[in-house]
Amino acid sequence: MLEETSYYDEQADKLIVKTSFDNSEALKENAQARDAKPENFGKYKGALCHVGSIHMGDVVRLKNLGYNLLSPDVDEKRRALCYIQTNEPYLLTVNGTPFARNRKKWA
Repeated sequence: MLEETSYYDEQADKLIVKTSFDNSEALKENAQARDAKPENFGKYKGALCHVGSIHMGDVVRLKNLGYNLLSPDVDEKRRALCYIQTNEPYLLTVNGTPFARNRKKWA
């Protein structure tokens, strides 16, 4: 659950909002799912699978870093997912690189 606290800084004339969350349960479930997958999972090209479980707090945190997972733009979503796969693989439920950097163009 997300918890937001806010306060007004009169000297700087700013409203400061702090968002806190506990994603430990989602991270624990992701680790269990990763451990349950077979080692040769990446060899099954074209198979659909659940590759990540991302807490809403992480979605907000990533948006503040400049990566919008909920963007309607497909390329922006891909950029965010590639960032997660490279820098924060603990959010994924599979090992390896399930997201392609380049969008496949169909003729």
